[in-house]
Amino acid sequence: TIFQKNNSVLSKFQNFFKYILVDEYQDINPIQQKWIKFLYSGSKNICCVGDDDQSIYSWRGADVTNLLNFEKNFSKTNIIRLEQNYRSTKNILSCASSLISKNKGRYGKKLWSENEEGEKVIINGFWETKEEAIHVSDKIEHLIRSKNKLSEISILFRIAAHTRSFEER
Repeated sequence: TIFQKNNSVLSKFQNFFKYILVDEYQDINPIQQKWIKFLYSGSKNICCVGDDDQSIYSWRGADVTNLLNFEKNFSKTNIIRLEQNYRSTKNILSCASSLISKNKGRYGKKLWSENEEGEKVIINGFWETKEEAIHVSDKIEHLIRSKNKLSEISILFRIAAHTRSFEER
């Protein structure tokens, strides 16, 4: 509202920000998009980094169409796709590509790697964390029996609340 109604304030901020860099652009909301466009209209220098297949914050108002409409919203754009992956194996990228190709409203990309094929991807689904804890701990016990070092075994949790079932197991 301030930028819309007060040109001197808008001009001050446009002059303050000659270059704009937005990271995780796929996760901005409509108000942030408006704010960016106001600032951009001064120097017209903007660089946005984002991945339309990694938009995860729609529950808090993020709108991936901001990224998908980048070329319409800003002049003289150049889109560079970063498709080479340096960490994952070819099998992981193949699985990921197969899944994300089903997403609607995306630019699309062809993920690739010079890394090895790697092990086949195994997907297990569980209704409850207790089932998952049993499955994972059985795998760990197998690894230990196979003489794998405990220092080479770890469990990564996305949600700390899931640790309870593993602790009890």
